[in-house]
Amino acid sequence: MKALALGSLLGALYLLPFRAHAQEPEAHRLSVYLRGGVSAVLAPSRAMGGLGVGVGVRDVLKDRFILQADVSYLTLLGHVGEVRLGAGVQRGGTWSPAALATVSVLMGDALTTRTVDIPRTPRGPAGALGVVLAPLRFCSDAGSCVSVLELGAGYGTDFATAGPSIQVGLMELALAF
Repeated sequence: MKALALGSLLGALYLLPFRAHAQEPEAHRLSVYLRGGVSAVLAPSRAMGGLGVGVGVRDVLKDRFILQADVSYLTLLGHVGEVRLGAGVQRGGTWSPAALATVSVLMGDALTTRTVDIPRTPRGPAGALGVVLAPLRFCSDAGSCVSVLELGAGYGTDFATAGPSIQVGLMELALAF
């Protein structure tokens, strides 16, 4: 976890210096995005998540700060719905890498494990806190973006046990309006 925190801090510090724009950036730039990837919570009592697709809405403030929310349908470790909220920073310009802090809630089926230490299967949603880095993210001047291979890690819990959480964004396409 210390390495993850250090990597996140270095990534955020790297994003701070960005080239200045000749014109003042817009106060808000809204976009809708489609995403595909993997998301999972791997607690000792159950694994939940999988591969899937989702749709979301994003607001970029002053071409720097990102607020976003999305919903996804995932399969492989059960049929799972994921609701994810994120906030972070991006670098301005055509190459716009980003770093985001995320909160996820996964609801639905899961692959469960019962042992002497875990006699009953936990029920209900699983949650996760994590950091997502998007190093291969490219945006147009109009605000539309393409991102491939977003990597995320964090801490997940099914409220009975806790374990790692992973997120891998294979591709994301955003259309600004």
